[in-house]
Amino acid sequence: MRTELGLMITAPDVSPEEVDAICAFLHGKGWLRAAEIADATEIDDRRMRAIAEASDGRILSGQKGYRFYDETTPADEADRAAAWLESQAKKMLKRGAAIRRRYHRYAREQAAS
Repeated sequence: MRTELGLMITAPDVSPEEVDAICAFLHGKGWLRAAEIADATEIDDRRMRAIAEASDGRILSGQKGYRFYDETTPADEADRAAAWLESQAKKMLKRGAAIRRRYHRYAREQAAS
C-alpha cells in the first residue's frame, strides 16, 4: 500500500490465470504498447505493469511496450529489457536517497530551532 497526496493506493491483485491469459494474448504479437493492449483487452497500463511484474520474467517491458519473453533473443531484447529496468531502479534509488537526505537535513534544522 502506498500513500500519494494522502490517498491510500494499493497495487492491483493479479492472479496466475490472468498472467497466463496475457502471455497467451501477447504470443506471436511482438512488442505491443500499453494502449494497444488496453484497446484489445480493456487492461489499463497500471494493471498491465502489475501483470508483467507478477509474470516471473515471462513478460518483458520497456520503452517499446510489452512482449512475451519466449519470443525474444535473450542476448538481445531480454538483455535490453533487463538493463532498462535496472537503470530505472538505480534512478529511483538515487531519488529516494536524495529525499531521505533532505528529510534528515530538515529534521536537524527543526530540532535546532
